[in-house]
Amino acid sequence: MTDSAAPRRGRILIVDDEEPVRRSLAQILEDEGYEVATVASGEQGVEQAVQLAPDAIFLDVWLPGIDGIEALRHLRERGVAAPVVMISGHGTIETAVRATKLGAYDFVEKPLSLDRVLLVTGNALRHARLERRNRALRAELRREAEFLGRSPAVERLRTDLAAATDGRPVLLYGEKGTGRRLAARWLAMHGPRPDGPFLDVQASALSRERLIRVLYGDPARAALEPGRLALADEGTLYLENGDTLPPSVQDSLRTGIRSGQFPCPGSRRTVLSDTLLVVALLEPPEKLLEDGSLSGEFLASFGHTIEIPPLRARRDDLPELCERFLGEVSREYARDELTVGPEAMEALLRYGWPGNVRELQRTIERLVLMCPGRVVRVEDLPATITGATVLPERRVPVEPHDPGFDETLRRFETTWLKKHLDEAEGDTARAAGRLGIPQDELRARLVRLGILPA
Repeated sequence: MTDSAAPRRGRILIVDDEEPVRRSLAQILEDEGYEVATVASGEQGVEQAVQLAPDAIFLDVWLPGIDGIEALRHLRERGVAAPVVMISGHGTIETAVRATKLGAYDFVEKPLSLDRVLLVTGNALRHARLERRNRALRAELRREAEFLGRSPAVERLRTDLAAATDGRPVLLYGEKGTGRRLAARWLAMHGPRPDGPFLDVQASALSRERLIRVLYGDPARAALEPGRLALADEGTLYLENGDTLPPSVQDSLRTGIRSGQFPCPGSRRTVLSDTLLVVALLEPPEKLLEDGSLSGEFLASFGHTIEIPPLRARRDDLPELCERFLGEVSREYARDELTVGPEAMEALLRYGWPGNVRELQRTIERLVLMCPGRVVRVEDLPATITGATVLPERRVPVEPHDPGFDETLRRFETTWLKKHLDEAEGDTARAAGRLGIPQDELRARLVRLGILPA
């Protein structure tokens, strides 16, 4: 393999005012296949780093003009995320501390050691790759943890969640499938501990003894089974379906919320944990207080209480949710992306969705697997949504001329038809063929919706 065909190992920027140091360091790195750029001042180093986006930077501490510490500060202020290795001939502990606080990755001393330079470079580049992957993963998790939609119910939910990112414990309540775990994930990622662990416990699925063991660990195997409270230290602990938490666990959690020390029920052990506690309920807390399931002291220890609305209360979001899920599931099963026809969307809007968003996701997955064409029609929908098997409580009560319902359907149909008309480059005959409807019917719809002139 020729040098020109060799894979690029990484781009390194060297910032040092001593020409012999720049030359020798560049030679070491180039011999190992790295692409190298060199500059002689901190000011030049900052500008080159912004322009070149290097994978790692070697930065001398003592430079004319702005020194290495100040250059490091400028690099971070201008968004350069590459690991920075400081070069020092006579550094001090104070300098090392200042550089570390600003995010310096490592140090090398003059005279430079070939082995040390190569070791630090390799480690720095591996660190940079891991950081990039972590940033991409965090961005993807943030995207997945967002609540889709623009309905008033979801806008209120976003406002409530944003107000609950101060690190105080949060109480969530809502029906199954509404996204309570999604809300807990959102709080973890936007709160003061975004990089900490996220652990969850299905409280209602465990007996009292098993729940205590899961939360507080096994005293006989403390090193192997420390318990979720200890593992969630400096992170988030999510308890799902906590409507029937045992009184002793309620008391322990209330104490731990105040002090960070969680006494283990039935023993003298105490678990230390600085964790964000998020508890999800199926019923409103007022009802659970009234029937004696949860104590007033326990409920009062939460700084925020947030309702997660059911899907039937955010009907306007259904078209956007369908589009997202259809795209994701179609890609997962490697088939052409489906779209939902207006008549099928009307049926989906009229359905009550007792299983909420989770039921919608499962319905979409079934459609992607079973629908024969690219457009979902009423006859493709499950009988539980369209047929006589639908129970009255599974339908959303819609008035004959509900302006909200009519506007949601009109907005969806307009967007849907415009998309297919654009894909057909304005040719109504082609668009009608793709949709499987007569051209005259398509033109009539386009005129009715104001897309084409009468």
